[in-house]
Amino acid sequence: MEPTASGVFCSRVLSMVNSEDVNAIILAQKNMLDRFEKTNEMLLNFNNLSNVRMQQMNERFLHHTRTLVEMKKDLDSIFRRIRTLKGKLAKQYPEAFSNIHESPILEDDDDFDPLPKSPATTIATSEQSTESCDTSPDVISPTMSQDFEDLSQGRYDSPAVNGQSLTDDEMANELD
Repeated sequence: MEPTASGVFCSRVLSMVNSEDVNAIILAQKNMLDRFEKTNEMLLNFNNLSNVRMQQMNERFLHHTRTLVEMKKDLDSIFRRIRTLKGKLAKQYPEAFSNIHESPILEDDDDFDPLPKSPATTIATSEQSTESCDTSPDVISPTMSQDFEDLSQGRYDSPAVNGQSLTDDEMANELD
């Protein structure tokens, strides 16, 4: 039998391709497949670890958020009590509070100068606050009125009014 034209063509095409080159290409593809599988496995592990970390951080974030909300409520309560005590003291000692110049503190004012132009002490009261949830403490400037003496060198643990220290009994009697 004589080879046909198509058979000769196929045999020549097959002889053009070197079998060693084909084997080298197949081996390279297998190596690349192994690398891609390892990389894919590493990425899956990374994603799993990232998800676990994200869950942990999300729980911590929620815990810290709850703590901050709780602290804000506590501070609101504390500032409300302070304003109440300040109101009671203002009623009991109106002469001391009449010497204090009161002006509102604007939180959004970037040009706010914490030291007022006058030598009087600045106090923001709850009546002057326009915001419904003002949680900032009252700001008292370091400048003192001429009628008051500087009590910054005195004892911090005992209450004092106009430089006069109050005992625990006097304090209880005064607030009742």
